Amino acid sequence: MKMKKYILSAVLASSLLLACHKKAVPVISSRTEFPTPPKSTQPVISPATPEFIAAGKTIYEGKCNRCHDLKAPVEFTAGRWDGILKSMIPKANITDDQAKQVTAYVMANAKK
Repeated sequence: MKMKKYILSAVLASSLLLACHKKAVPVISSRTEFPTPPKSTQPVISPATPEFIAAGKTIYEGKCNRCHDLKAPVEFTAGRWDGILKSMIPKANITDDQAKQVTAYVMANAKK
């Protein structure tokens, strides 16, 4: 009886090993035609209007001030603001449009 269990276990283990064996993937050594790049799904953003930026300022002053003191946009560069906004916008509980407005306001007034 033990021998049958041993043989059955060996057969199952070997079938699992064969089933999980990686198959060879063809490698393209040289390419004569190149695929077209996918079209961007990002909309083209036009320059922000003064009204759009003003709306961003209102949201910035109203929402961000609830949790902490506000920093003047000129205190940081656009690159630094990018990181700050990525971490703070989800916490602010604002819509995507409001986030775009706040971003436009901050970036328009960031340190050059």
